[in-house]
Amino acid sequence: MGYALVTLNLRVFSTVSATWLPMYPAPPGINTRFFSDAIVKGKAEWKHPDPKRVGPRDAPYAEREAGAPRRASRTSHLLAMPSVRVPASFYRGGTSRGLLFRAADLAPYAPVTRDAIVCAAMGSPDPDGRQIDGLGGGASSLSKVALVSAPGKGLYTRILRDLGEEWKLPGVAWADDTAKAHHPTTGWDVVYRFGQVPINGNVVDWASTCGNMLSAVGLFALHNRIVHPETYAADHGLQDAPAFGLPVRILMAATGKRATVTLPVQKRHRRGEVVYEFSNVADTSIAGVPGQSPGIEVSTPLESSTLPTGSVRDVLDVDGRSIPVTIVDAGIPTVLVRAADLGVDATQIVQTAAALDQDSALHARIEALRQRAAQCTPELRAALCSSAPKVVLVHPRTQYTTSSGHTVAETDMDVLVRPVSVGQFHRSIMATALSAMAVAHAYPDSIVREAAAQGGAPVTQKGDQCTITVGQPAGTSSATVQLSGDAPTSIVYTRTARRIMDGLVDVPEHVAERWAIPYAEIFEARKHK
Repeated sequence: MGYALVTLNLRVFSTVSATWLPMYPAPPGINTRFFSDAIVKGKAEWKHPDPKRVGPRDAPYAEREAGAPRRASRTSHLLAMPSVRVPASFYRGGTSRGLLFRAADLAPYAPVTRDAIVCAAMGSPDPDGRQIDGLGGGASSLSKVALVSAPGKGLYTRILRDLGEEWKLPGVAWADDTAKAHHPTTGWDVVYRFGQVPINGNVVDWASTCGNMLSAVGLFALHNRIVHPETYAADHGLQDAPAFGLPVRILMAATGKRATVTLPVQKRHRRGEVVYEFSNVADTSIAGVPGQSPGIEVSTPLESSTLPTGSVRDVLDVDGRSIPVTIVDAGIPTVLVRAADLGVDATQIVQTAAALDQDSALHARIEALRQRAAQCTPELRAALCSSAPKVVLVHPRTQYTTSSGHTVAETDMDVLVRPVSVGQFHRSIMATALSAMAVAHAYPDSIVREAAAQGGAPVTQKGDQCTITVGQPAGTSSATVQLSGDAPTSIVYTRTARRIMDGLVDVPEHVAERWAIPYAEIFEARKHK
């Protein structure tokens, strides 16, 4: 049987079976980058990779097996190597951190195998909660993953269509609908599939999203040529501009909601060619991240009602107590509750997230509230998972000390908050929770506005914009709501992001042993039906 070597971009090559590749020719400009050798139909050892053998990038420097013939070329080596590695990049987005994959790099694997690869890369499961054997940081904000792609682009979309429903990528069914994606006002340039990686588990939660990582997804799209700043410059007459903001429209596939991430880019000349790169002007700092980085604006339109129950206030019966809450969905359903109503007084609310995490009774009350809130509507019930709804404890503004030892005066904030996500007090604040706070602040009867009034904080409103600043464990964070009359229409906040590394994820042996049947075998079986 013959094999074809297909160049998917300039960096990474993959062997693909000649038996099925002709049926799905790659369109011009395809940028799928990599298809694992695990999908190659050929020798048995290629179908079931030997993790002990080195990967392609190691080959030139690895000691050859005794008696092994010298390979004539890099290409011949690639053809012979099993796949035990998957291309990935490691990014910080806001105060979150995670692995970013091109969707095509994980699409050829069965869903259970995708989860196994991701969890192994992040060091999960880890009963000690440290994720010591991977890239995770032992906290929900540091254990995240995203699959990123252009809508409907790539060979993988056709492959998955043939494989059937059980092989689909997570998210709304229409995420790769190119007609919807190309709409000039409601379309999107990038599909963002977020996964929350458990610290001590092996099943990734793909049902939620992360607002902090939006900034990283936009930067990843720029780095990986999913978006093209030179085209935007030409279409908008910016060829002579030394720098400009590049808007990247992102679909959050889990929720079907959109956001626009505006990246600062600079024009540069390299080897006689004009290139557009991410700006190096470090002008923005955010609480929880040392130093300064280029600022990235995140804007999220509120395309549907932000009040899932239709009310600014609801009263929940939790363990025989009536607790008033404001439930907001500005990306993820979020329950805003007075800290005092959960037994958290002024001396406890100023504690660090790590200290609050030691209160198991408090966590039990929070979880009971979260579960009860999810029963308010069928939509909230359907959204219930480990990462939704979020919970935010709200308290009138109070002086406190940040996790880094900095004192924040009460006049530096409108309210003091302690957000909770995936069973942990967050070390800063989730962007989705900050968005929910901003939306709630626009309603006079909300829990947030009440807490602000109790602390004597004035409402910061300029024209049709209302801004809130919250005190959170790492410092202060702000978000602005655009209003149309009394109704919030969009949320804007600023984040920073950075690519930490770009390379290949090694698949450990215990994961490789559990691999599902390679794609090629299933494809071959189905195409003859």
